[in-house]
Amino acid sequence: MLTALDQVANRNHLQLLKALLPYIHPGRQRMLSVCIKMMEMQNILRFYDHGDCCVSACSLSGDAPEMLDILADIRNYCDLEEQQMIDQCIQLMSAMELYSMFYEDNNDNTSAPPGKEMSYDE
Repeated sequence: MLTALDQVANRNHLQLLKALLPYIHPGRQRMLSVCIKMMEMQNILRFYDHGDCCVSACSLSGDAPEMLDILADIRNYCDLEEQQMIDQCIQLMSAMELYSMFYEDNNDNTSAPPGKEMSYDE
């Protein structure tokens, strides 16, 4: 899976050249690898030279990205152990958000904050 920047960098079928590397004579692999990386850099520089071009998440509309969206996206590039850690973080954040929504819904002007009981004498 390619990141958005990899998609920009690997235009001109550079992924095909990378796939061919193991089949090239070992003495020529080094030079071809360097050439591929140089072409990737050229593609990236050309992309950013167009002024208003940038790599961004489709869901961004100027607002700060949601942490859950970021974690879900980077999870795709992690190994199994890292994915499990991210899954735990996502579950924890989701539970905290659910608790927060529940607390806000139940916290109107007649309820007291947690740890403080209401007194009708006040």
